Amino acid sequence: MEPNDPQERFVDPVNLSEDLDRVLAALFNLGLDSDHRWWSAAEVSRMLREKHGVRLHWRTIDALLSRNLNCVDRRRRKGRHEYYLLAGGKTRIAAVCGSVTMVDPAKAVQEVVQLHQFLGALIGNIRVCDPYFDYATVEHLDACSPQCTINILTANVRDSGKLRRLLNAAQASGRDIHVRLPATPILHDRFIIDDRSMLILGTSLNGFGKKQCFVVRAGENVRVGMIRWFDGLWGTAKEWP
Repeated sequence: MEPNDPQERFVDPVNLSEDLDRVLAALFNLGLDSDHRWWSAAEVSRMLREKHGVRLHWRTIDALLSRNLNCVDRRRRKGRHEYYLLAGGKTRIAAVCGSVTMVDPAKAVQEVVQLHQFLGALIGNIRVCDPYFDYATVEHLDACSPQCTINILTANVRDSGKLRRLLNAAQASGRDIHVRLPATPILHDRFIIDDRSMLILGTSLNGFGKKQCFVVRAGENVRVGMIRWFDGLWGTAKEWP
């Protein structure tokens, strides 16, 4: 699940609203133009200014990237920090730009790592719609930041001692995670929404990486509409367990 890479498409930073997204887009574009993968904040600042007319001081860029090491790797070389764009950063850019990618079961371990990096980059209130829920779902969602609230709508719970232990342990550790079942079994599609993005999954989380499927990063209009739908159903759903 490598967003943008299969298409090798240029991302225009001017179209992005947040400074961090503009910086990550610049890192991505620099990687398209060169085999070089490590870039200083000054180089990113110069690229944004000269190619896109976006003015961001290198100190601002350095501070942004240093606070978001789930998106970039960092090293110190010749007295300055340099940055390498990680899968988490590519996932964030794909989320704000929108894209379709395929999950390859022949690369299951890599695909799961990519999924966890995406989950780790989510912020705020996370809404998960998945008709099938078991202990593997909880194991995947453990990759989300502990600061996030996770609300899960599901229809089929594979109740087991392991599921209850994992869920209880997550809640006991301070994770704000809740599971509810709608009164009628109307769930079919799988998706994850946070405060800035929406990912549509072609498979349930408990089966992720086992079979080929598509992953779609939905646009903002779809995200807003599905938040309304989710919250309406959540209000009438029954809490589990």
